[in-house]
Amino acid sequence: MLFYFEQNINIILEVYYLLELIECKKSDEEYQKIRDRHYVPNHGTIGRQCHYKIYYNKECVGIITGASAVFATKPRDDFFGIHKDNRIEKIGRIICNTVFRLENNIENLGTQILSMWRKQVVLDWYKKYNILPIGFETFIYGEGRFGSMYKADNWNYCGTTAGSTKFRPAGTGGLYDKHIRIKTNQKLVFCKKLTKADLTLLNQYLHINNINLKEEIRKII
Repeated sequence: MLFYFEQNINIILEVYYLLELIECKKSDEEYQKIRDRHYVPNHGTIGRQCHYKIYYNKECVGIITGASAVFATKPRDDFFGIHKDNRIEKIGRIICNTVFRLENNIENLGTQILSMWRKQVVLDWYKKYNILPIGFETFIYGEGRFGSMYKADNWNYCGTTAGSTKFRPAGTGGLYDKHIRIKTNQKLVFCKKLTKADLTLLNQYLHINNINLKEEIRKII
């Protein structure tokens, strides 16, 4: 049993040290090719966003993206304590993992990437938008998809979406323009609150640049 445990630890460490996340633009050709193979249709990304190509042993094996959170969904809102009075402030500090495609099926790789991505995107989000995130969300749908990698990374399953969304016909788009409600796929909702481990890279950056966010961090963790 001890030998088996040590074997697993060695595999995890080997995978981690061969991994690298390289930030890129959403227009990056290699990123877009992999994005087009993802099961979620490629309609681009709006709002805040950080895109990464995943390298394992110097080979690009996938992509992962963090973007602005959705405006409202009850399972996520309940998890983070979001209501009408704090909605704008809170959803502005949640990062939505909109895309995660891995094209190399190596044991423990997906979970190690999620762990690495959380640390990296928290740093990049702060540097890019001057925002300290409070957590993460993601949405999963489709036959045979149950969020196994997110569960292994200790994300919380929060429920399912309503299966409908507001839609504004072409030619409209204003916040108060008339909309209709259309059916969509019901999605599994997974969320995770920020942890001390997620702040590893950000804390190094803050220390080097003599920035004090201890009071803000204390309110979150």
